[in-house]
Amino acid sequence: MRNEEGTEITEPISTGISQFELMASDLDTAYRSDETELRGLLAAKIWGTGAAGTAFIQALEANGGLDLWLYDTGALVQDINRTPAKLRKAVGNSLSTDAALAQRTARMLGPA
Repeated sequence: MRNEEGTEITEPISTGISQFELMASDLDTAYRSDETELRGLLAAKIWGTGAAGTAFIQALEANGGLDLWLYDTGALVQDINRTPAKLRKAVGNSLSTDAALAQRTARMLGPA
């Protein structure tokens, strides 16, 4: 795909998607580590069994609680992690379509 000046856009897009892919991978790694740590803290039940601890855990578990938050956040991280591959496919399709249209136009116009 080229703009009016003939500048190739494939390389900047490829570089950008690669950077996005690296960020998504780092995010996934960090989230998995944080999720494991948080689940360990929850399993330790450091808030105790007294009235204050009971009130804390009830508030924490309200409206789906931390499990729902972890599930939703994990799903979001997975979606972010899948996006670079989807972008690569979309860009590839666009470049292929652009090339096919250029060939068709060249055939229609004939020799220069």
